[in-house]
Amino acid sequence: MPTTSFAESSVAHQAATEIVKPITQAEIQQGLKDMQQRMNQQIEAWGKTLTSDDFEWSWPGRQLKKEKRQQVCGIYQNIINDIYRLAVENKARLSEQEQKLLQDRNAFIQVLGYQDNLVDSKMGFNCRIK
Repeated sequence: MPTTSFAESSVAHQAATEIVKPITQAEIQQGLKDMQQRMNQQIEAWGKTLTSDDFEWSWPGRQLKKEKRQQVCGIYQNIINDIYRLAVENKARLSEQEQKLLQDRNAFIQVLGYQDNLVDSKMGFNCRIK
């Protein structure tokens, strides 16, 4: 039968009894601000790569080709995935109501402000977030 040293036992006890501090409103606000900044930076960097070949003519005028629209939507999707992953990783720090919200990803996305899981890209098309 393996034996544990006093140091191992002490560390295990400390980890088991460590109090989880609830996430603060300031942390949430800072996280959302960081997310918005990161999203803006990624879209700006992506926009710098565009050429005239990335657009096509349609009845309302020029619009991004489908592949480029999908790239923009991918940026939004990745940010939402990161936010959801962080929320799950910090689940113990969330209120009971917030923890329940994680059980329904669509409800979680809507709480972030995306009605019907749609993001208005401000580029003439919407992105559906999953």
